[in-house]
Amino acid sequence: MTIKSMFLLALLALACTANAQEKQVPVYGEFGMGFGQTLFMGDTKAQLQQALGGSFNPGITGNLAMAFYYAPAKWKGLGLGSRIKGSIATSVEGDFGDSYFFNYYNLSASAKYYASKKFNRGLYGRGSIGFGQLTSKRANETTDEYVHQFAVGTTFTASLGYSLPLKHSAISLEAEFETSSRNGTVNGVGEQSIRSGQVGLNLIYSF
Repeated sequence: MTIKSMFLLALLALACTANAQEKQVPVYGEFGMGFGQTLFMGDTKAQLQQALGGSFNPGITGNLAMAFYYAPAKWKGLGLGSRIKGSIATSVEGDFGDSYFFNYYNLSASAKYYASKKFNRGLYGRGSIGFGQLTSKRANETTDEYVHQFAVGTTFTASLGYSLPLKHSAISLEAEFETSSRNGTVNGVGEQSIRSGQVGLNLIYSF
């Protein structure tokens, strides 16, 4: 499944969420945007150097996320649902003056809990676990040389945020930590576990 089709499925889920809310069903949707600092963990930098033929440091990414939660009042602030998040990297200059990119996304099961015991109101914590893909690329547009590395695996995300309730929605600011372990075949080495993460900050609209 491609990232485009995954986001289309998420949009469909959010549309269903909006329709459910009109019928007073306790389903909530959200859409978020933000930024983050990608982290390379373990020997990921060396693995990518082997795979791409050059070295670079992780850069800043733009984040885009969508989610929905089922959160009846009797659960007292707890919501269970699903979340999709994509992180698109800015270009980073590495060895030989080439441009390097490190993009990743994940689709996960997610739980969200509000300390106020009322969903979409006040301080909350979120935990998500799922699967996804990373794509790293080395590009030299002058010579039309492009080298890619792919990997697929699991991602865990932990977040802490605060929601300011509005009339029929809420605005939230959320700090997030993400860690991933994905498997990919590295040229000249074979199957490898590529570990990465992110520290990010997102602004979220919930309804």
